[in-house]
Amino acid sequence: MNVFYRSLFRDMQGVIDSPRQLRGCQYIEIGRHTNVCKGVILTAWDVYEGQKFSPYVKIGANCNIGENCHITACDRIEIGDNVLTGRYVYISDNSHGNPSNEEELKQNPIKRPLYSKGPVVIGNNVWIGERVCVLAGVKIGDGTIIAANAVVTHDIPAGVLAGGVPAKIIKRIR
Repeated sequence: MNVFYRSLFRDMQGVIDSPRQLRGCQYIEIGRHTNVCKGVILTAWDVYEGQKFSPYVKIGANCNIGENCHITACDRIEIGDNVLTGRYVYISDNSHGNPSNEEELKQNPIKRPLYSKGPVVIGNNVWIGERVCVLAGVKIGDGTIIAANAVVTHDIPAGVLAGGVPAKIIKRIR
């Protein structure tokens, strides 16, 4: 089955196990020895409701993306090497509508234009716990741990443990 997937992706050197949804694979790179577990949704939106985008998703080498994770981009998501995610992690560089545009908020959410506050960049050797949400415009530094159920709405520096809603630094770990 992975031979078939390799032909779809921009660069596929890892293993993907029974994904739930794949879209825009030509914009997605998966590094060597990376395992993408079953039920994952990977989407790179080049067109949505008439809007055009230039998405890019890169998952580095030696990563493990947990079961039922959802990674979606219309701009850019870069995940470094040696990253571990728990199950049900959500990583997105976009949302439906610009919250500061009141006219858009009157529309059905599924019909609102996609809006990105910027790319998501996750460093090397990062551990993201189960059910974490990483939202647009966020950078997570190398060697950081994000505790389960956290919502990451702003940058988190390298070498810390962060958790909560919104995620805050709990302690330095190096």
